[in-house]
Amino acid sequence: MSDTSAATTPAPDKNSSDELSRLNDELQAAEGRIMQLELALLQSRDFAIGAAAEASETPILRAKLKNLIDVNEHNKNHLAHIARLEELVADLLKLEATNKALRAQIEGLRSSASWRIGRAVLLPLRIIKRILR
Repeated sequence: MSDTSAATTPAPDKNSSDELSRLNDELQAAEGRIMQLELALLQSRDFAIGAAAEASETPILRAKLKNLIDVNEHNKNHLAHIARLEELVADLLKLEATNKALRAQIEGLRSSASWRIGRAVLLPLRIIKRILR
């Protein structure tokens, strides 16, 4: 019986070591492919997480952009208001100069001899008018 058991056990030969080597290579190739697929899966997951985060940030970014547009509009309005104020100040200065010139003319009239004489002549009439009121 020991003779038959030795005959049924295949002896390691060149054919089986080649097949073992080939299977080992296939196993390593399959493991490498699995690692590539796992890496691709992780990259896809990271991309999905990033896209979801970006999608959730979109309303925030839109609000910030709207706020920035509002600030720009406010600045434009503010600058236009300042320009209007500067124009009004320039007009006021012109009117003030005109007013000063007119006051000088009035002062010149009141200090003239004809004005003083007319005022003195009409003083009794003014007093009578006040009494009658």
